[in-house]
Amino acid sequence: MGNSPISLSIEQIRKELPATWEIATGDIVPRIVRVYDLSQYLDGIKIIKALANLANEMDHHPEIFFSYRSVRVELYTHTLKGLSSFDLQFAISAENLLNNF
Repeated sequence: MGNSPISLSIEQIRKELPATWEIATGDIVPRIVRVYDLSQYLDGIKIIKALANLANEMDHHPEIFFSYRSVRVELYTHTLKGLSSFDLQFAISAENLLNNF
């Protein structure tokens, strides 16, 4: 992304966050979370590959958890210990890229 992340409040994130994503506040650091439910195991591999390519392009790397029927993506900005413009942009870009899943 090149620039420095801009810290955003939960309220600011909610205004633009795609409906399929949620904000998890149970941890010390809030996160943006999306779970992709899968009908086939290999769909998860496709999603992870697409997200990994996006992460490299944006230079912003989510935590990705993979199980047999789901992929869970968690975003927050480690350097800010909170949510930022980078997290929101990644969620929007991922949603546009993977809107078929």
